[in-house]
Amino acid sequence: MRKSNIERKILDYLLISGAVILALQHQANMSRFFKQLPRDLRKYKETQLRRALHRLKKQSRIEYLKEDDDNIVVRITKDGRDFLEKINFDTLMLDRPNIWDKKWRLVIFDVPEKEKSAREALREKLKDLGMKKLQHSIWITPFPCEKEINLIKIVFHLSDHWIDVIITENIGIKEYQMRKFFDLI
Repeated sequence: MRKSNIERKILDYLLISGAVILALQHQANMSRFFKQLPRDLRKYKETQLRRALHRLKKQSRIEYLKEDDDNIVVRITKDGRDFLEKINFDTLMLDRPNIWDKKWRLVIFDVPEKEKSAREALREKLKDLGMKKLQHSIWITPFPCEKEINLIKIVFHLSDHWIDVIITENIGIKEYQMRKFFDLI
């Protein structure tokens, strides 16, 4: 298994759970802790988990906070959250529901010239997400994309005034062409 895979799973778990308590005093307590982990983390050996925790600590992606003599709280740091956000951004995809809701999402943007590199990166990401360009600053998809667009705004530091998602049921004469493009016919 790849190191980064186990580390990402640990960070995901810490992000969801907030923090976990490691009982360090006795081996039995440590084993009990590992049994409480989600199934996809329990498949790793205890030594793999310990090493991954050590690497994450060394990279400042988690922190250990002493609770008492026997327990330590493990918590994800801002660096850990930023790392997860970047990974999630790089693998970002739109979910394609089984049944289309018959609504189109138009992503429209007007990013200032001084932010040209962010605008070009935005266009590239919209293309990566499988959206279709209608005009230079108008892209379309039939699938929900609001959460993904919000993440793109954060990563590229785009103002809410520069980019928006409009949901509509009618796109005029382009309807047939877009349905065909997105395999909705």
